[in-house]
Amino acid sequence: MKNQPAPPRKRNRASDEFDPFNDRLSRDIRNTLSDTFADALARMEPSEYRATAEKWLAEKLAAGYVNYIQDRLQRYDLVLEKIIASRLDDAMLQSLVLWNKGLFFEFHDHLERIWQKTTGDEHQALKGLIQAAGVYIHMEHNRQDAAKNLSIKSLNLIRRYSHCLAFITNLDVLTKKLENLDPVSPTLENPVLC
Repeated sequence: MKNQPAPPRKRNRASDEFDPFNDRLSRDIRNTLSDTFADALARMEPSEYRATAEKWLAEKLAAGYVNYIQDRLQRYDLVLEKIIASRLDDAMLQSLVLWNKGLFFEFHDHLERIWQKTTGDEHQALKGLIQAAGVYIHMEHNRQDAAKNLSIKSLNLIRRYSHCLAFITNLDVLTKKLENLDPVSPTLENPVLC
């Protein structure tokens, strides 16, 4: 696991708001859960992210943190169940399941692992998708200016390298939503996911 939780004495347990942009504890929780979920997805085994969540929950955190962790556990389980039931071993198609469950940070982590192994047009296309996830992460936290700036970058890459994103059959819907900064993310489609 890349990001170990910091020692409890450094924690601010008084805050009830989950805000990974302004609160170190929120960022640590988000990052460790996401990292262990990406590892679990690669192995198709939920025990690692569940163990990480249990460690966080044992710290007697404020309700905002607990709610985030419980929400993530529920979504992680649903994603893993769908991927296993559908026998999706293609990492790109798996990423669509994450996106469609609103797991934008986890989508970013999952896709970044693929992106790091790519070059050329595919590398740029995946960078655009990773940035698109970032747009929705910013919008979730009412960071409209950051979302707008990232949306412009994302759109440029997605449009220019769309030929590498054919696994998303409704890419036009994503680009339209990014253009309009629509806070409701699109469902990304592929016939295999039906």
